[in-house]
Amino acid sequence: MYPFCRGWRQAPGRGKLGHSNQRPGAVACRGSNTYIEPPMTPKQIYESLRRDVIGQDKALHDMAVAIYKHLIEHSTGNVLMIGNSGTGKTTIMRAVERFFSQAAGYEKFSTIIRINANLVADLANRGQQSNVVMDRLARHAADLLGEQADLETLREYVAHGIVCVDEIDKIRAVVGGEPNVKGIVAQDSLLTLMENEYVQVEMRYFESGRWHSQVEPVNTAHVLFVAGGAFEELYDQVFQRVTKTSGIDKFYKLVRGADGGYKRSFVFDLGEYLAQEDIFSYGMSPQFLSRFDSMIMLGDLGAAHLVEIFRDTADAIWPQAVDYFRHAGITLTITDEAAFHIADIASSRNRLGARALREVFGSIIKRLEFDPAASGLVQKRDGQQVLEITKEVVEAAQPEPG
Repeated sequence: MYPFCRGWRQAPGRGKLGHSNQRPGAVACRGSNTYIEPPMTPKQIYESLRRDVIGQDKALHDMAVAIYKHLIEHSTGNVLMIGNSGTGKTTIMRAVERFFSQAAGYEKFSTIIRINANLVADLANRGQQSNVVMDRLARHAADLLGEQADLETLREYVAHGIVCVDEIDKIRAVVGGEPNVKGIVAQDSLLTLMENEYVQVEMRYFESGRWHSQVEPVNTAHVLFVAGGAFEELYDQVFQRVTKTSGIDKFYKLVRGADGGYKRSFVFDLGEYLAQEDIFSYGMSPQFLSRFDSMIMLGDLGAAHLVEIFRDTADAIWPQAVDYFRHAGITLTITDEAAFHIADIASSRNRLGARALREVFGSIIKRLEFDPAASGLVQKRDGQQVLEITKEVVEAAQPEPG
């Protein structure tokens, strides 16, 4: 781990001491002529985040750069994530939370809150949004610091916090071609927070053996905003624009399945054709969009990635199922062919991503959880009761084509 100095800033390429071999991006502790390197590079941050996120390497590259900009107090860095349901927006936000909770030396950047855009809209229409978001950030900082929450440290934690806004696409300024006042007010109030303004924040700090409360001005210049949304109608909007002249035949491609084989599938990559004008038309104002330094597109997950998510991640649904049946004295197993088939079916569920895994697997496992013995699938092997899920079991659980 590289050294870290509190209140550090980006240093110029040539330091005050006149040495010309100082690399750009080095930092200097305030009040000191000692230059040090930043504690982590974007590549190192990426390697940490990817432990939790599968199949979104490009998105993680951009997120790592955004976090790095946040750490060096760069003037920009806010992130807008666009991706279908189940592509990993929430997982990435959780990975960022885990990164700051585990990496030593990043304490003043570790205050992270998540808030739903619909709540933002409701509060904004009551004239409370700006205060509530920052007050919530301050309460979380006080919780993190405990009795170490003196007023100066608390202000530092709040001024360098991270605000994650879920379902940002729900605060559109235009819905059905008509102005949406609620969305307009919500965007404007968030925009105020992202414009490096001083906001009056209620600080709950600890001093002289007891807690106190005081309203203090906090500049939001170094608060990082990460907003994410599915923007579901945006896909159809861009698809119609693109195919109006080109047709749809060119979007049929050979796609690799979970088992390594290929099949002809329809593939439309929104990120390849998306323009800022599309987002304006969707209902996000140019002023609001301009406050985001990075627009991250999350691609739909392929079958191979879905197999890994199904079996091998921290929150994988397969180990949970195995544990459930263990309590009933049954060893649950699955063939590779069956796991690949589940992933292939899930990947074909349009724009559901990893969430489709629960739907597909649920159609299989729910029938077995109530009375495994009645399924006729439980067999005795080497002294154990074994229930094996095969490709035939997966196929039998799927609904008949309409």
